[in-house]
Amino acid sequence: MDNSVIVKKQVTMVCRYFKVAHRDMVFLKFILEAYEGMNVMSTVDNKAGIIRIAIMPGFVEDVDGLLADLGKQVPMEPALWHDETCAF
Repeated sequence: MDNSVIVKKQVTMVCRYFKVAHRDMVFLKFILEAYEGMNVMSTVDNKAGIIRIAIMPGFVEDVDGLLADLGKQVPMEPALWHDETCAF
């Protein structure tokens, strides 16, 4: 009989929300996925064009720099989103 216990650790991430044009969502997802393990991008309101970028602890400064550079190419307006836990 296996008495092992599986413990799932929840990681709290730093979330940034932006309003972007629908045409730019795929481009942003493609670029951000290239930085595997640093962040996760998801759409939280497709109709309004709101995306969430969840950043792993330890990579906030790097991803914020990346987002600043991407903001020069793609219009990204910071957006407020209802209070939700940013954990995976």
